[in-house]
Amino acid sequence: MQSSIPQPYRHAIMPVPSHDEHAREDFIAHLKIHMTDHVYPFDEAIYEQRVKPRVVKELGRAPKDCDEMRKVMMDEPFTQFWSAIARNLQDMLWANQAEIVAHQVTRLTAAYHAARKQPLGSLTIDSNFKMPSYIDNIDIHRMPGGYQTSFDDEDIFAGAVYDRGAFYYGKGRADPKGGTGARAFHSVLQLRYPGFSPKRMLDSGCSTGGNTTAWPDLFPDTEIHAIDVGAAMLRYAHARAEHLGKKVHFSQQNGERTNFPDNYFDLVISGGVFHETSRRAADNMMADIFRVLRPGGIALCYDIPYGGDYPLHSQFMLNWDCYYNAEPFWRQWTAINRTDFMAKAGFDRANIWEAWGDRDEHGRYTLFDKPFDALHPSARGGLGRVQFFGAMK
Repeated sequence: MQSSIPQPYRHAIMPVPSHDEHAREDFIAHLKIHMTDHVYPFDEAIYEQRVKPRVVKELGRAPKDCDEMRKVMMDEPFTQFWSAIARNLQDMLWANQAEIVAHQVTRLTAAYHAARKQPLGSLTIDSNFKMPSYIDNIDIHRMPGGYQTSFDDEDIFAGAVYDRGAFYYGKGRADPKGGTGARAFHSVLQLRYPGFSPKRMLDSGCSTGGNTTAWPDLFPDTEIHAIDVGAAMLRYAHARAEHLGKKVHFSQQNGERTNFPDNYFDLVISGGVFHETSRRAADNMMADIFRVLRPGGIALCYDIPYGGDYPLHSQFMLNWDCYYNAEPFWRQWTAINRTDFMAKAGFDRANIWEAWGDRDEHGRYTLFDKPFDALHPSARGGLGRVQFFGAMK
């Protein structure tokens, strides 16, 4: 019998579930773990033992690309079975989180206002902000309303839903206090650039600031800025940081073209953002990161792995989210070579590096220098399993 999934840290603005709501969180997380450990791995066996021989018999060859692989696999009852469960789990997750937040909106809004009275950091919301269409037209991850929805000038609903929901989306395999990604970034930074300590840094695409608020402890003397497109996300992130006693300057900006001066930052980080943007937007974001970095500054990113060298079945499993989990840009990102991506923005190829990371049940990353598919050729999705890439300008 597996133990209960731990709850995220109960800071002042964290939504708190009822007994039944937490039971549903626990059920969803455990079923996600069961699917990952005991259901998804069999899909490859189904392909090798049943689907591939049938395709070879009918066509005289195996599937030729990821598109053809998806077509033949989604005709398979077993694949349809686990796909239906996976998609319903996602909807159950967000519906439960929305219910948790809905009956606490008054308390959470009061906590937001309390954090604004004597702030350590700052919050800037752009009343004329134009939401990028590639975000506004999609409820990423099937989260109702997406990251971008804001109902009024004090709304924190999307941030509250996401903060708790992202923890359980990750099956509770993260530090309950947050900052798992920041500490992984910091470990990579110290390995690649020993002794590096930025005077000023930017978190591009910070969402609710879960990772952002870990940086004041890692770099106490650093001026920390964080941007995102969602106003409700940023209000929540600001309140969260203030209640945790962390000084961060949050602002609503499009990472494709920020209002920061050229050569302004020593360090720019971005975690899990590029796969949620269009190809053009991703290129623009990296170009702006290059612009705002000073010479000698460092860009450090992580995201779902490059899948171009995966076996076809692994490509299908990796890219399932693109078709069935409201991640329309996922597959294009898994096809982008990260060194080419950074070089296009202006970084010297000789300075660009790549590494791979695998997250354990406690949210700790182990880093590898080999391509990720050599370690986990049958991974579905990529949650907890990421590719780091970066460069010095």
